[in-house]
Amino acid sequence: MWTAFRALAARIGLSSKQVMDVERAGGGSLVQHPLNPDMYIKVLPDPDWSQRLGEAWNGTLINSRRETVGTIPIPNGLLSIAEAYTPDNETVAEVVPGQYEVTLVVAWQGAEETYDYEEHVSHAFALLQGKRNVASIVPLTNENGVELGVDAYAVAFASTGALKKIAGDHLGRWTLKLSASIPSRWADGNKSIRLETDADSGAAIIFYGGHGRDDYPLWKLADVDGNTIGVMADFFVDNRP
Repeated sequence: MWTAFRALAARIGLSSKQVMDVERAGGGSLVQHPLNPDMYIKVLPDPDWSQRLGEAWNGTLINSRRETVGTIPIPNGLLSIAEAYTPDNETVAEVVPGQYEVTLVVAWQGAEETYDYEEHVSHAFALLQGKRNVASIVPLTNENGVELGVDAYAVAFASTGALKKIAGDHLGRWTLKLSASIPSRWADGNKSIRLETDADSGAAIIFYGGHGRDDYPLWKLADVDGNTIGVMADFFVDNRP
């Protein structure tokens, strides 16, 4: 519960008594930096990520909003969650074939008045269009039961092979082309870009997720019959006040 704070305390040299006082208080605390009496650091207990996952899905995550950013066709039932700059680096989930709607949960931190306002995509999900009756959210695993994730700075939801087709002749310089196309993660307006193949046989929705961790879990969205009707990614954005 206090892993991040203890790591910080070790780095800046807080005493064991200061650490105990903060943890005993339980909530947010201001801690004086031992080498700079004019500097105070606000610390909080580590967030309950499972709770925040549910809040993101239910639309109740504090300091956040939802953006529906488009649909992608998954005709063969193979949904790719890929590192957008490397089309071959993907995790594939078997889902019910159909059109999938992609929604981003955009979380914010700070305030414009204090010049520290930031926005980050905290969660993203691709859900079978018209299906809102998700009965369970569990870790996405492979055939051996290993939990799957995505290691990426920019993430793509797409049908398998679509991202590589979109890159086409630009594959060798895809990073430069994509960087020129995708909006800045801090830009106003849209947080994603939708790209299609020339024949419109596939599409990808690309966005920046999180803010630096680059190792994020994937979750299976299933209906009451256990069918996979979506995939959700959690980017571990702690945007609590």
